[in-house]
Amino acid sequence: MRKWTWIVVLFSRLILNLGVRVTYPFLPAIARGLGISFEHAGLLVAARHFMGLTAAFWGILSERKGYLRGMLLGLSALLVGALVVSVSRSFSLALIGFMLIGIAKPVYDPSVQAYASERVPYSKRARALGILESAWAGSWLLGIPLSGILIAHFGWQSPFVVIAGAALVAIMCTSQLPDVTRTIPDPSDTSNPTAVRPNGAASMEGKPFFILGVSFLMLFANENMVIVYGAWLEEQFHLQVQELGLFSMLVGMAELGGELTVVAVVDRIGKRRAILGGLTLTGLSYLILPFCRGSLFLAFAGLVWMFYLFEFTVVSVFPYVSELVPSERGKWLAFNFSALVVGRMAGALSGPWLWQKNSSLHTLATLSLLAQILAVFLLLWAGTNRQTPHA
Repeated sequence: MRKWTWIVVLFSRLILNLGVRVTYPFLPAIARGLGISFEHAGLLVAARHFMGLTAAFWGILSERKGYLRGMLLGLSALLVGALVVSVSRSFSLALIGFMLIGIAKPVYDPSVQAYASERVPYSKRARALGILESAWAGSWLLGIPLSGILIAHFGWQSPFVVIAGAALVAIMCTSQLPDVTRTIPDPSDTSNPTAVRPNGAASMEGKPFFILGVSFLMLFANENMVIVYGAWLEEQFHLQVQELGLFSMLVGMAELGGELTVVAVVDRIGKRRAILGGLTLTGLSYLILPFCRGSLFLAFAGLVWMFYLFEFTVVSVFPYVSELVPSERGKWLAFNFSALVVGRMAGALSGPWLWQKNSSLHTLATLSLLAQILAVFLLLWAGTNRQTPHA
């Protein structure tokens, strides 16, 4: 893709991701601004997450109407949603805004992944999508400190005003990008998992569904651990909010490291190998983490390692999915997005429940490790009949 196209899509994803991530550290400020309890404000985040389940519908629509239109629709939802939140004085109005922001990501993300996949050969696609996904970590490292300054000086709604303005700029720039022409895989490209199949991969004997199971289990395992790490650190080491905030910056750097590692190595070692290795190492990080409770340094190191490995693995999945069914890559990328959302929601339910039962990280780690092992078996099973098993 041209340099200007990269600038536009990275800027758009940075703003879109900030619209999602700004909620986490500043939810108490949002609750105070709306005059509601923190628990009530949590419903705003839950409703936004729930909208991610609509990704499959938007993926089918983008296949029919075009990936560029899907990108514009997602940015438009972000613009309207951020504007609604910025003028909200009540829970009900804020809920509408959060739901629109929740729609923006499942519309835009699969569309832009499919858009980039159409313009970049499979042999270089992990590099391309890894660069694209770096906007996830970038939104945290750049956007959260800026949002904190804005909230301190202008109130809790100010970041959403900036997000709305930036979304408008992104819409205008995106509308000037060239649309893509659908391609048929080159049979001579042996790095392509569907190159040996005529017309892409019209029949995969149901195998795309296996990777959806991998994505679900991977997100479930991670969210089951991540959702309680703050409580674990507070209980084990008596950390304060400021110290947890400092650790969040380390998390952002770990995520960026995982994304850049995808850029550097995944096309060379193979997408499926990268996913398999990432699943295995991330599972081991879950196993080891409970034994790091004796030292704050070890606990931080274990968590950073876990975040790094998880980000590497989940980003490696995207280029792999993008070529399972090339004639419908937008749809399958959207299905994968929905699988990730469902896994995250399931982990968000199991983690706190298990923590309240016994406050032991060992129990959560065991469950996450079992889910990770099952994901490895699903991935291996998906590859048993592949003609290019190391794609």
